[in-house]
Amino acid sequence: MQAIVLDLEWNQPMTFRSGGYRQSGGQLIFEMIQIGAVKLNEDRQIVDTFNQLIQPTCYHKLNPHIQKITHITQEQLDTAPLFEEAYSAFINWCGENCVLLTWGCDDISVFEQNVRYFDCATPLPPICDIQRLFSDELETPNERKSLKHAMEVLNIEPSEDKEFHNALNDAYYTALVYGQMKSTDKVMQYRLKAKQLVHQDRRKRQTVSVHRISRGVPTILKSKYGANVPCPVCNHLNPLAAGYYRYSAQRYTALAACENHGLYYVKMNVITHPDKKRYLERMTVLTEEQSPAYVHTKLLQWQHKLESQEKGGT
Repeated sequence: MQAIVLDLEWNQPMTFRSGGYRQSGGQLIFEMIQIGAVKLNEDRQIVDTFNQLIQPTCYHKLNPHIQKITHITQEQLDTAPLFEEAYSAFINWCGENCVLLTWGCDDISVFEQNVRYFDCATPLPPICDIQRLFSDELETPNERKSLKHAMEVLNIEPSEDKEFHNALNDAYYTALVYGQMKSTDKVMQYRLKAKQLVHQDRRKRQTVSVHRISRGVPTILKSKYGANVPCPVCNHLNPLAAGYYRYSAQRYTALAACENHGLYYVKMNVITHPDKKRYLERMTVLTEEQSPAYVHTKLLQWQHKLESQEKGGT
């Protein structure tokens, strides 16, 4: 069976009140803008590549956050083929009797939703998760390591001419990781199933957790619980955008950034339960529910403060 390592980039609406989102009727949460893939031979060596930008037809305007992390421009997308043409070219390139391999489970859900929305007749080939296979090899089945972390573990150095967050480059790096793994013969055991992607209302786009204060609050904020905070949409752990919390009005606040869902607020409050014990209550919420200008300004202020602190320490 032909092994093909796949990665995607996708656009998202500026706001879920936009005309593009209303046009899709909530049936297209993320619109694909790039397919990157590499073919592997029996020795897991790269023998061919596929790279295709896609012109969006629902979310025409490229989200600034997506443009920043992918370096894809609006001009590039405006002249790219539409999804149906790009998908047909990809399926033809894949050939018959193939399996797609991805890092994590996000790509299949986005890909499947785009295939359904654009009413493509040819179904996707089976897709398997290299990330889960890697976690099991490390005997850490409950942890999901990033691609960069996997490369560090395997001493794979990124190339200067291959930046991350480019579908083809990320597929290339994923293939290098896969090429060094020991149990690739088990990859078909990690078959993925697409999840239904839906837009949730504000109350469902926030998460709340409570942590017992057994040490000083500053210590907890620097711990794993405080320093890596889940996205309120996909629950993926992300570090704080500026690296620390801001204390004001008896509340600790910070910003974190999810690659797929953008900036979100992190708020920590000290609360006392009826048992007289003190807890930290953590709430996360997407910044689209706040003023985008305010959020952007605060992030710049915090980054400037952090840079000033670093310069002062050198």
